[in-house]
Amino acid sequence: MNYLEAKTYLESLAPTLSRPTLDRMNRFVAAYLSQEADIPCIHIGGTNGKGSTVAIADSVLRSRGYKVGRFTGPHLLRWNERFHVDGKAISDEDFARLATKLRDMSEKFGQENKDVGPLTWFEFLTAMAFMHFAECKIDVAVVEVGLGGRFDATTARTNPFVTAITNVSLDHTHLLGDTVEKIAFEKAGIIEPGISVITACHDAALDEVLRVAREKMSPVYALANNDQIVLYINGKREASSPAAPLLSLLKENLSLLGNHQIQNGLLALLAVAKFLIVDKDVKVQMSGSSSEIALGKTPPSPEELVDVIYKCDMETLSAGLKNVRWPGRLQYLQNKDILLDGAHNPAGAQALRAFLDQKYPGFRPLFVISSFETKDVRQLLSSLVHKGERVFVAEAKGRRSSHSKEFLLHCLTLLGAKGKSFPSIAAAVDAARASKERDEFIVISGSFAAIKETMQHFGYTYVEDSYLSNTQA
Repeated sequence: MNYLEAKTYLESLAPTLSRPTLDRMNRFVAAYLSQEADIPCIHIGGTNGKGSTVAIADSVLRSRGYKVGRFTGPHLLRWNERFHVDGKAISDEDFARLATKLRDMSEKFGQENKDVGPLTWFEFLTAMAFMHFAECKIDVAVVEVGLGGRFDATTARTNPFVTAITNVSLDHTHLLGDTVEKIAFEKAGIIEPGISVITACHDAALDEVLRVAREKMSPVYALANNDQIVLYINGKREASSPAAPLLSLLKENLSLLGNHQIQNGLLALLAVAKFLIVDKDVKVQMSGSSSEIALGKTPPSPEELVDVIYKCDMETLSAGLKNVRWPGRLQYLQNKDILLDGAHNPAGAQALRAFLDQKYPGFRPLFVISSFETKDVRQLLSSLVHKGERVFVAEAKGRRSSHSKEFLLHCLTLLGAKGKSFPSIAAAVDAARASKERDEFIVISGSFAAIKETMQHFGYTYVEDSYLSNTQA
């Protein structure tokens, strides 16, 4: 297959909604990718911020001289965006070659294992990441969970040195459960026996993470009120340390916008610190295991994790933080004429609104919004839009069904907002630019599909190009 054929093939593998299981992926990895999947990695899950946390950890590790593979989703413009090595997306040629090789392997596997069949869409992508990283001989992979965690394909046979769960809030409730506790249980499924967990979960979600971690004898480092790092062993609080030194470092250097990214950056730095400690211990002991139990190590204190970061060369570390790029998240386009943010659930909408209110006091956002029908758009809009603000709505293109324009307008009427519908995202964006008043600024949000169509409307083919005219502030 060439690149276009590989893309068409992947698009034919519709995401499965069948009963979740790791059986097929585990069997496939055991049969075909046992060495490729045994990659030292930082495994990152959660509801919001996991992609940003991956991007920050990736950049910081590269600043330390590691050859880093990065697997994330969703992509905005091209499938290649999901697979990075040393900060560069996979080439079209390598993408097509690996997809062709993996297609043949998957179809053969399906014939030999008719009870489970060939790989599903996300399993295929995950296997491609394993293969690409193995070919590139990376030192470490930073891997974003696709959905949930307990049955996610990224959990199959990876070798996590540390796991991170950013946070838990209500999203994908039709698949993960309708309470924070149920969703936290699914997210905590990435916790491996004896492997440290870094998390910003709190309240009921933290209780569930601690419960699962206790069962697996995994220490937990939790952020308390975003200013304390607390170590839990066997579910009990053992030690704590102020996060202030790392928070100052992030506020001075992190390129990503928004206060919520400071928390993501803190998680990323702690995960990197833990990785550096475990990586050193594994190399010294020549052990194949990264478990503290197997290594006979006592979990480092929170203060020791902070010290690990401050023992890094500050110039290169600062550069790593300043060089983070994560498109579609509080990103300006067209010389700051338009702000893009892929907030697609209530928690994400709250973070976006907090940024807007802090950054632009006295100004009114003019929103362009599209939302998929599986999302709690009532609560999303309630968290994002204020009375009297203008909101242009459209239905995004693609296979996933969007909330109808009529339903979005109804929700906006209940909020006292001024809604108007358009036949496409592009038409809504053009209308917003043409009618924008002096005290308004344009914000595209509600789904990554809306971000994608906006980028395409302005002629971008590669997300990297969208930064060339973007001066972040």
